Amino acid sequence: MSEHFKPSATLLPTNEPYRIAVRRLRWFRAAFIRFVEAIGRDLGCEFVVDDTKIAAVFVRWLETIDRQRPTDKSKRPAFFAFAASLMFKELIADMPIKVGTAPTKVGPNSPEAFWPEGYVCTLFCLSVHSAAMEQEFHVETIVSPDLNNIRSWWSFRENSLEDNRFAAGFLQKLLGHEPNWSWPSSFAARIGDWLAPEK
Repeated sequence: MSEHFKPSATLLPTNEPYRIAVRRLRWFRAAFIRFVEAIGRDLGCEFVVDDTKIAAVFVRWLETIDRQRPTDKSKRPAFFAFAASLMFKELIADMPIKVGTAPTKVGPNSPEAFWPEGYVCTLFCLSVHSAAMEQEFHVETIVSPDLNNIRSWWSFRENSLEDNRFAAGFLQKLLGHEPNWSWPSSFAARIGDWLAPEK
């Protein structure tokens, strides 16, 4: 059963709407680092962050979403989910964090222990999406139980390391959308309407 997503850590405060703040490298970098540190404390581990990779991830993500941004404003809720999935794709493609010590506060068969870096990046993208959706459309983010299903993570890690586009589809699936696995990083090729959930 799908459930409401409650971020494990709070995002960096901003005086701007999240949809604008996340498009600024300074905020993106600071928010990501703060988030990683907070989740690291929750998991009982430390992460090493690569600043250069964060900047590269951000630039590629921003260029990609700017190229695909729809002119039809009714598609904005769907595009928010899509933008989050592309952010995730870029993070997985050029992973900017490495776990320094194994997590000590989670079970050995949990997704957090299986792939701490991937799990943290997932939570960050879901948290940014959740904050923006709540702020812009007053709806809560619903996520699939696959978020905590270790078997889903085995498949995800194996496939995304072969083709990082798979990561975009994985996050779309977590958000309750059926990905177009042939073209998961194309907004125009998405399957279904991707409507925002009602309040």
